[in-house]
Amino acid sequence: KYLRVMPTKLNADRLIGQEALVTEPINNLEETGAIRMNGVLWTAKSTDDTQIPAGTRVCIERIEGAKVY
Repeated sequence: KYLRVMPTKLNADRLIGQEALVTEPINNLEETGAIRMNGVLWTAKSTDDTQIPAGTRVCIERIEGAKVY
């Protein structure tokens, strides 16, 4: 059991699977969108190109660089 070290989640990895509030409408065609998570503003994109209005609660699926999906 000492040799099998479980990987610890880093700061960004902890956000995956949590809910966030959309603060700016998400539109992949216009490349707009932002969410607020734990007081931090992130740029956001939709995974399936749907438009998401502001005020909607979304679930974070993945993080690529400084963008959440």
